[in-house]
Amino acid sequence: MSHQPPPPPPPPSGPQFYPQSPYPVPPKKQSKVLWIVLGIVGGVIVVCGIGSVVGVLASGDPEVSSTEKSAVDLPEAQSEVSEDLEPADTDADGVVDAEDLDPNDPQVQTEDDVDTDKDRVPDYQDYDPDDRKVQTRDDVDTDKDGVPDYKDDFPKNAAYSKDTDGDNVADQVDDFPKDDRYSKDTDGDGVADSKDDFPADPSRSRITSAMYNAIDAAQSYLDYSAFSRTGLIGQLEYEGYKTADATFAVDYLKVDWNKQAAKSAESYLDYSSFSRDGLIQQLQYEGFTYEQAVYGVNKVY
Repeated sequence: MSHQPPPPPPPPSGPQFYPQSPYPVPPKKQSKVLWIVLGIVGGVIVVCGIGSVVGVLASGDPEVSSTEKSAVDLPEAQSEVSEDLEPADTDADGVVDAEDLDPNDPQVQTEDDVDTDKDRVPDYQDYDPDDRKVQTRDDVDTDKDGVPDYKDDFPKNAAYSKDTDGDNVADQVDDFPKDDRYSKDTDGDGVADSKDDFPADPSRSRITSAMYNAIDAAQSYLDYSAFSRTGLIGQLEYEGYKTADATFAVDYLKVDWNKQAAKSAESYLDYSSFSRDGLIQQLQYEGFTYEQAVYGVNKVY
């Protein structure tokens, strides 16, 4: 009896497995199924991640990362940036710092609010912002004479305030207030002392020709003889000069009468003998004063 080989086993039913693939599908369908599975898994991870971050923030967990927290804090950060962009008003006076003259003083917003001396005049309009008594230059009167300094030619001297001709002599004491060349006229004759040959004599102010001639004559007499003052005036009068002209000429020469007395005493002794007292009397007779005569005699006796 012969043995027949067993019939081949029937084809297996159900899915077939291939050692090279972990998925129980044919190789041709493997790529499509893989992408479907990865998509489902990725979605679950994203949903779970957002849920965990929200949960951690709500619970105040300090371990939350800065990256996670920044994603949640973004609206608040944007709000803070918006607030920082608003104009600053440091002193809270209703005027923004950029337009406020003093951003740290709520009482000062413009130049009109700056009043250092509290005189109700803004500093930029105040002549002296540190002195409440001085607001304009008319308020500055150093010598308190009622004339502002800028109008006072003598701002430190209350006695005077005007000098019309600018010669540094106040008009009140200037005999020529409109002429800066002159200021003094002692005799009041209208001729300045510096131009007046007789500054103390209002009857004359110029040396006349007669006076010049009398001067020459007087000098000639003194050149050859000694004279007392009265004796020389008398000699000129004898020559025909007026008493005023003769007197002027003699005084004009500025003679040292003591020396003339000594010279005259010496002349008397040259041709005659005199006692001391007699010589003094002789000199007095010639017109010398007693003091001049004594001086002259003492020089030669």
